Amino acid sequence: RTARLLGIKIPAIPVEHQYIVMDQDPALVGFRKNGGKEHPVVRDADAQSYVREERGGWILGVYEKGAPARFEYGVPDSFRADLFPLDLERIEDQYQAMIHRIPSCEDSGLKGDFNGPICYTPDGNPLVGPAPGLRNMWLAEGFSFGITAAGGTGYYLAQLMVNGEAEIDMASLDPKRYSSTWMTTEFAARKNEECYEHVYVLHHPDEERPACRPLRTAPAYDRQKARGAQFGFVNGWERPNYYGPLDAPETFDHDARSFRRGGWWQYAVEEAKAIRGGVGLIDATAFTKHLVKGPGATAFLDWFTCNKLPKVGRINLTYALTDHGTTRTEYTIVRLKEHEYYLVSAGAWTEYDADYLRKSAEDRAAEFGYVEIQDVTTQWGVFAIAGPKSRDVLNEVIKDADPATALGNKRFPWLSAQRIELGMCPVNAIRVAYTGELGWELHHPIEMQNYLFDLLEKAGAKHGMKLVGARAQNWLRQEKSYRAFGNELGRDATPLEADLPRFVDLDKDFRGKQRMIETGIRSKCCTLLIDGPADADPWGREVLYTAGGERVGRLTSGGYSVAFGKSIGMGYVKPEQAVEGTRLKVKILDRLWDAVVTCDSPYDPANAAIRKEG
Repeated sequence: RTARLLGIKIPAIPVEHQYIVMDQDPALVGFRKNGGKEHPVVRDADAQSYVREERGGWILGVYEKGAPARFEYGVPDSFRADLFPLDLERIEDQYQAMIHRIPSCEDSGLKGDFNGPICYTPDGNPLVGPAPGLRNMWLAEGFSFGITAAGGTGYYLAQLMVNGEAEIDMASLDPKRYSSTWMTTEFAARKNEECYEHVYVLHHPDEERPACRPLRTAPAYDRQKARGAQFGFVNGWERPNYYGPLDAPETFDHDARSFRRGGWWQYAVEEAKAIRGGVGLIDATAFTKHLVKGPGATAFLDWFTCNKLPKVGRINLTYALTDHGTTRTEYTIVRLKEHEYYLVSAGAWTEYDADYLRKSAEDRAAEFGYVEIQDVTTQWGVFAIAGPKSRDVLNEVIKDADPATALGNKRFPWLSAQRIELGMCPVNAIRVAYTGELGWELHHPIEMQNYLFDLLEKAGAKHGMKLVGARAQNWLRQEKSYRAFGNELGRDATPLEADLPRFVDLDKDFRGKQRMIETGIRSKCCTLLIDGPADADPWGREVLYTAGGERVGRLTSGGYSVAFGKSIGMGYVKPEQAVEGTRLKVKILDRLWDAVVTCDSPYDPANAAIRKEG
């Protein structure tokens, strides 16, 4: 109802939640009478429920399968503090599990039973932050654990409202993580039901949830699935995580999950090796893409981002900052014309990036002039081809007056962009690779994607080209110390703290510059090679210690390095620790393992591979 009044759409829809209150348990009463302390909460993940003490008796709360979403299209005016009809058969197994865990409760009578609405969102996190498209309007909706989160929400939301930023990165709660361009009521209701029943599911770091999928698919989805792709969910898109066995059962990915190296791990290793030693093809269609043009575009983007703007036909990596000087968005900017730019940013944050970009342009329109901003994400598919043999594959299919030189360093240098033709497909090619190898991003009309996929697959066959997923790519970018938005980059650190001074032009004025300088270097990003367990790698967020046991930072990314044959990670530590050769400890699976800070870009620090001549 709140969203409808504001003219926006949010996925906050309640789900039925049942709990039972028992009469007094004589055994519990006697235990407390004899000096026993309040009984701890019992959480039974196998039974999707919890039991806690309540006035000499027990409360059983259940997060069962099959609980329906309610009020999908609004709460009736007649509903106040009402309850729903009970459906005790739905929680009978959980009740029997409670008796098994606490046998003395079997003789307790039933004092009361309740079935009421509990609000959810598709990922279980509340929606906290500025409302999309609106000014001076903040949301705090979708709390499934309202009392627990109330204090922190009020504290950080007040900081957002008064100061413009909170002291922590609130992006994971931002309402704009769900865009009304694709998020519907049906999607929200079914995902919220799934989230409810996953409260007591054991969550692995490589978990993918199945409800409402597939939803947003690029044209090549069916071809990739037929070749063994196991997909991840990114902003509604299906994106290949890795390519498993062709005859894999439907449960393969679910059964492959682990806190250690799961059943998918070896497939990702082979994919990473293919890019380091040969050639691989990655689907990056989910990238966010904006076209920014108009008489005010150049002046606006020069203020909006912290790096120099590229020349026509060239590209730059740059950052849009908050007013507090921290990183709001990472962009690859391609300059198409004097006042026309193609901006590429993270696929998970389309509406988040679009809202900030549009509002910023509106705020400075009087100063910079007219700026037109178009979200062209779904107009362009993207394949990233990378590896020492990537030029060989493209040479097979490029149409040019002199194809032998078309992709060479002289005609197509690193960090440049050109319109080329691959067979009958027009391609906006960008010579850049997130893996650190020779490569190109091939931005193509999305309606031609299957044609281009087939063309590249056929051409790549004789060169051993392998289809590669996001997990292998994530490992490879860490070998190059490439920061990722949402991991190393976010609103709790500046680009200088991310150790990216080469992408910050201090000779110009840009948004957040002064605050960035005033902030200084509180902590610093670095890359670490880790002598970890033989069967596990870090995922990110593991704590970093000195040899003496002092906590000095944490990982923000983690994985396996095929180049070094060991675990790798990136993270933030105290500035004095972010020095090559510093020896630290990282906590993995409740043990401390040796780690050493490397140079930036431990794999090919001179960038010889990515600049390879044809």
